[in-house]
Amino acid sequence: MSQLKLPPYQKRKTSTTRPTTLAVAGIGSSSSGGTSQGRKISLGYGIQSPSDCPLLPEGFQPLHCQVAGHAFHKGTDSLGLLKCVDDGSVLKPAAKLLAGAREVKFYEQINGSSGEVSKELLLLREITPQYRGNQKLVVNGELIEFLKLEDLTQGMLEPCIMDIKIGRRSWDPMATEEKRRYEMSKYVESREAYGFCIPGFQFYSLQTGRLQRYGKEYGKKLNEVTVRDAMRKFLNADVGFCRQQLIQFLTDLWNIQKWARTQTSVRLYASSVLLVYDARRLKPVLQHSSKKSPRTPTMSPVSLAATPSRSSSKSTTPTTPTFYTTSINELGDVEPLQHYFKIQRSHSVNHNYEEEIKTMNETYTFMLDNLVGSYEEKVWAIARMIDFAHTFPVQSTEEKPTIDRNYLEGIDNIVKLFEGFLKDCEIQNSILPSVP
Repeated sequence: MSQLKLPPYQKRKTSTTRPTTLAVAGIGSSSSGGTSQGRKISLGYGIQSPSDCPLLPEGFQPLHCQVAGHAFHKGTDSLGLLKCVDDGSVLKPAAKLLAGAREVKFYEQINGSSGEVSKELLLLREITPQYRGNQKLVVNGELIEFLKLEDLTQGMLEPCIMDIKIGRRSWDPMATEEKRRYEMSKYVESREAYGFCIPGFQFYSLQTGRLQRYGKEYGKKLNEVTVRDAMRKFLNADVGFCRQQLIQFLTDLWNIQKWARTQTSVRLYASSVLLVYDARRLKPVLQHSSKKSPRTPTMSPVSLAATPSRSSSKSTTPTTPTFYTTSINELGDVEPLQHYFKIQRSHSVNHNYEEEIKTMNETYTFMLDNLVGSYEEKVWAIARMIDFAHTFPVQSTEEKPTIDRNYLEGIDNIVKLFEGFLKDCEIQNSILPSVP
């Protein structure tokens, strides 16, 4: 069992760094090769130099694309996420005495045999990362327990990730008064406006081709207006929204919202929704979509709105969640071979030759990525519920079970923001000239 660590509000403050911009090379989610125990390993997020790296068993390394939570830092006992080289799993430390055991128990509960899991918790299997058990590893000479989870960025060439912490209240019933005051002092404006906050995100900019990362210091300054700006930045929407990307995110977000609107079994504190997409897939889709005529969307029965709202105790909700699915045709996937004849196109004085060559290069790269198996999955933008270390069952003493309104308010407002983006996207597409 690892030693208990001081909570952040009891530690001395250290200097913070501004968001960094990194070259795309070498920062992807997939890695190869292992290291033997006692040797230093490759750099990960939060690690400044080789001397900062922890000692890990062979076949494990820090997760390069971690965007929030505790990461490895020199001079501290902070323990971040790991990556298993063999099977690609993400390992999350479960070292905290109570919180770690609580999260392991929750994952094992929702992934038990179907006859032993309530219907409400059974639905969580579809909207959480796949649970692959737990594992103990020796890190820096100390035996640590980890949860093994599916890597949501597996196979993505340029993973873009945003961690959104749900809820106006982030402390659980066991928190001390000092802990409560500390949590109430963070992310004040964004939580007040939307019932969620953004501790961190990264994205590959389509304009610069470089990886950009934004951490908690950036997130703490966000307000009602700049939260929208941060999401637009993350979605690479500087030149316009991508309908396919938004529909894929909303498909998952609607499912999470449906679950939150009906479940009365648990209360979630400091839980997050993780948004992940592949920027390498986004660029050709945007290029292809700009040449197509606008289409009428198939919408959710939820009304389109982008303004934050608080959950009402008088709202009526369906008794059984109906999960949304989206067909391949609705997603509008771009098949690279559709561009085959354009790549064969001969030079003409009527065309900009340099631009034509640039487009051909980009399209050919996309085709090669598909052929080597990088793009096997049709869905390249997903949302999943994560972080259940502060999940508590609803007390049996309640006369009438109620939904978790602290969580529901946050997820409702995320959905409304994305529905507003989709509405903007449809307006944007409606004014584009159609191509015969």
